[in-house]
Amino acid sequence: MAVALAPTASAEETLTTDNYRAPGGALTGGDAAYEYAPTIIVENGVYRMWYCAQDPDGDVAGDDILYAESSSAAGPFTGPGGGAPTIVFEGRGDGSFDGQHTCDPSVVKADDGTYYLYYGAAVNDGETSIGVARSSDGLSWERMTATPIITASHQVDRGNDYGAGQPSVIIKDGLFYLIFTDTTGAGTLPNGAGQFAWRSADPTFATGTEVFTGSAWQPHTQQNSRSYMVANAFSADWQYSDELSAFVIAHNNDAAFTTLTFLGEENLAEKPYAPVNVDGAWVEGPGIVSLANKHSVDDGKEECGRVPFDLIHASKGSPPQDLVSKGIQVVADDVDCGPTQPPTDEPSEPPTDEPSQPPTDEPTEEPTPSETPSDEPTEPPSDKPTPSETPSDEPTDEPSESPSGEPTEEPSNSETPAGEPTQPPADSNDGDKLPDTGANAGMIGLLGAAGLLVAAGSAALTAGRRRRGRTG
Repeated sequence: MAVALAPTASAEETLTTDNYRAPGGALTGGDAAYEYAPTIIVENGVYRMWYCAQDPDGDVAGDDILYAESSSAAGPFTGPGGGAPTIVFEGRGDGSFDGQHTCDPSVVKADDGTYYLYYGAAVNDGETSIGVARSSDGLSWERMTATPIITASHQVDRGNDYGAGQPSVIIKDGLFYLIFTDTTGAGTLPNGAGQFAWRSADPTFATGTEVFTGSAWQPHTQQNSRSYMVANAFSADWQYSDELSAFVIAHNNDAAFTTLTFLGEENLAEKPYAPVNVDGAWVEGPGIVSLANKHSVDDGKEECGRVPFDLIHASKGSPPQDLVSKGIQVVADDVDCGPTQPPTDEPSEPPTDEPSQPPTDEPTEEPTPSETPSDEPTEPPSDKPTPSETPSDEPTDEPSESPSGEPTEEPSNSETPAGEPTQPPADSNDGDKLPDTGANAGMIGLLGAAGLLVAAGSAALTAGRRRRGRTG
């Protein structure tokens, strides 16, 4: 299929780095299999981590989402109050889309105190889709929909039937910004690698969704929903840096390090800064330590242009295990942090007891999922690649449970898209009857063609679930 290149980005600034923090020992000390795909937020000095594993104490034989916390990104991480990490979310144990596996968590907290959990799901080791749940404390979760909010598009056949999963979500200016994998999306590389970016004021992405299409944001359609990948990666995580005015994607492209890729604030095809590599061998995709809304953590010294990045990822094994932490500080020389205001005891405006807007008791419409799962799940992928020691222009192998050294063919910029995308999903939301969370968001954008290919090649996808029928 054709992959038209995005407009040439402006010159990239080279960031300087210091305060490298090498990987230490295993963070959890647990014996659960498949310890990987973490999401980490910092609240009141506590590092809160949710990650995918297979806990032998789970009620359902499949992937679980575990919770652990620590006073430091370097760990150790324990369950609340000490002890082993605890299961906080798992499959329903039935034939529903998330009946068997729940994995690849992404947790974000809204201004009203609600936590949202986005996760990859599957049943009977079938095709992956994406669900969402919510919580008041990040521990007890309530599913928001009875059906997936995103399913595989089946726009192309790459020979990789993993599906749509590995979500990562940021809240910025009242909008939920989501990246995710869809190995059947039109904008993927020949092996199915690629991250697609959506945004909406609705946490279920059932209404008001916009898609980044290559040069700007555009209202969601089935045709543009996976037309442009913002990063050549599987199992990526992202956050927004207010200090750098850029989105930051953490992804693995080389066995020796994890890459931080910086994307423009409005145009995700622009790269304001050159990528930064953080040394340390990995086995599965990283989580990037963030504030509760998935923005970057401040360095604590109020130094303009200096941003710390801490990463947690699986470090060994097949299946991947032993989560470890590593980090680095980046420094941007040309960041404008604004003038420093002199202190004053005089208020700028007289105080008022009047609210800015009258309260309302009227609820908004009940959210509905934007897509429905496929009736016939395809067979899972096989042969997880092991990236080479040096970057390559070739894309990585298909996602799977066990490494493989065989790269896929190089992507072509001259092919043309083939096949019509699937029909848009139903908006019905049967099953759970939940309070409203949806909201319409009016947004703008322009279609562009897909093309951002990270030169280092993408990381191997282990897939967000236990796949006994695959290789692991």
